[in-house]
Amino acid sequence: MSEQRSTAQSAKKVLEVLNVLLGNFAHGLTPGELAKATSLSPSNITRYIATLEEKGFAERVAETGRIRPSVRLAQQAVVILRSLDSARQRVDEIVHRVCTPQ
Repeated sequence: MSEQRSTAQSAKKVLEVLNVLLGNFAHGLTPGELAKATSLSPSNITRYIATLEEKGFAERVAETGRIRPSVRLAQQAVVILRSLDSARQRVDEIVHRVCTPQ
């Protein structure tokens, strides 16, 4: 049970780091800035960044060394938004059919 709790806490912290990165998409953040923004230790930040990079959610800007959400993550966000728009259009069509008197 303790191992599950530890894994859940680590996942929560990785998501916290990702959330901060998402708020700084354009320029990214240095590992030090991430540590300060999340109140996490630099060693933990290093580990969480490595996890995010390994899974394709974050990338390091070669010229600056800053970390930002990956282009792949942004592309996935666009796919999700398009899917939501499509679903909303279908719901609107159904509502129109059901609510329009015949």
